[in-house]
Amino acid sequence: MQTDPIDPVAFAAHPDPHPVYRTLAREAPVHYIPERDLWVLSRHQDILAAIKDPATFASSAGVVPSGYKPEMPTLIVLDPPDHTAMRKLVMRAFTPRRIEALSDRIRQFADELIGDIAAEVHAGRSAGTATHDGGVLIDAFERFTDPLPLYVMAALLGVDTSERAMFKRCGDAIVYSAGAAPETLVAAQRELTDYLQTVFEERRRSPQEDLISLLLTSSPEGRALRDEELLGLCFLLLVAGTETTTSALGNALLLLQHFPESRARLAADPALLPSAVEEILRFDSPVQGLSRITTRPVEIRGRKIPRGARVHLLYAAANRDPDVFSDPDTFDITRSPNPHLAFGFGIHFCLGASLARAEVRIGLDRWLARWPDYQLDLERVERLPSDTNRGFARLPVRLASSPARR
Repeated sequence: MQTDPIDPVAFAAHPDPHPVYRTLAREAPVHYIPERDLWVLSRHQDILAAIKDPATFASSAGVVPSGYKPEMPTLIVLDPPDHTAMRKLVMRAFTPRRIEALSDRIRQFADELIGDIAAEVHAGRSAGTATHDGGVLIDAFERFTDPLPLYVMAALLGVDTSERAMFKRCGDAIVYSAGAAPETLVAAQRELTDYLQTVFEERRRSPQEDLISLLLTSSPEGRALRDEELLGLCFLLLVAGTETTTSALGNALLLLQHFPESRARLAADPALLPSAVEEILRFDSPVQGLSRITTRPVEIRGRKIPRGARVHLLYAAANRDPDVFSDPDTFDITRSPNPHLAFGFGIHFCLGASLARAEVRIGLDRWLARWPDYQLDLERVERLPSDTNRGFARLPVRLASSPARR
C-alpha cells in the first residue's frame, strides 16, 4: 500500500497548521497515515462528496476515539434510520423562533460575564495591580469564551450552571481524548450520566419549560426514547455542542487581534458581524475534521480505500481550497459567498449551527462594545491538545477599565 510522510492530524493545535494543509491538499489530497491506519481527505470537492454519501462513509465508529465504545449514542455517531428519527426530534429545539427567543438570554449572559470582568479590571487598577502598560490581565477563555456557550446551553436544557466545573471536566476528558486510556473516558461518561439521570427523574416528577422536559415527553418514530438515547442527546448538546462555540469565540478574538483593521470595522459597524462570523469559521475552523468508516471499497483520485477504513475529513483544509475560495488565505469579513464546511453538511450538518452563530455574533458584539482595543498576551496563549477541536486552554488578555460604547 502506498504511504505518505505527512501527519496532518498532529497539526490541529499548531499555531498555524495551514501550510501543512496546503501542501497536503496540493501533493496528497487522498492521504494515508500508516501509524494511525487513517486516510485523510483534504479537498473541498472530495470531502463534500463523502459527506453526501453516508451510506459509504458511515459515522458509526468513525467519530469516537479508537477503542472507545460510548454507552450514550449521540447523533454524530449514528447512521440512518436511527439518526434521521433522532435529529427530527431534537431539531424542534433549534427552530428560528426558538433561537430568536434565546438571543436576549445570550446577550444577558454575555453582559453579565463582561460586567464581572469589568468590575475585576476596575478593582485591579484601583488596587495597583495593573500591568505596566495600564491594563489588567485576565483569562478570556476561563472568564468569557468558555462559560458563555455553556450557560446558554444549560438554560436551553434546564440544567444547573453551578455544575459547570463538572461539565467541563467530563467534556474535556472525552472531547480531548487523544492518547487517553479508555477507562478515563468511561469514568467521565459515568459521572455525567449519573448527574443527568438525576435531572431526568426530577423532570419526570415536575416538568419545566426546558428541552429535557420536551425530550422526556417526545418520541422518535412513535416510540419512547430509551434512557441511553436521551443521555446521548443531552451529552452531545451540553458537551460537544458548547465546545465548538467556545473554540470559535476564542479563535475570533485571536484572529481579530491579528487583523486590527477588521476588528476596528466590526467595532464601528456591528452590521458586519454576520458575515464576519462566517469568515472566522472558515479561516480558522473550530472543528478541524471528523472521521468516518467506509462501508465498501472506494476509489478517490486514483487511490483505493478499502472497506472498513477510517477516513478523516479535514474540514479546515477544505475551507481554504483555492478551487472554491478566491484568495483563500486572505481574511475577508465581507466574503460572499462563503460555502465553508465548518459545520459539516448534509444529514450531519451541525444541528446547533444557528445557535452557535448567534452566540459568536452576540458575544463578539458585546465584547467589542466594551473592549474594542483588547490585547491578547500572545506569548501566554495556550491551545488544548486535540486531533479535531482547535480550542484553547488559556487565552490571557490585557484589558483597560473603560465604559461600554453600546
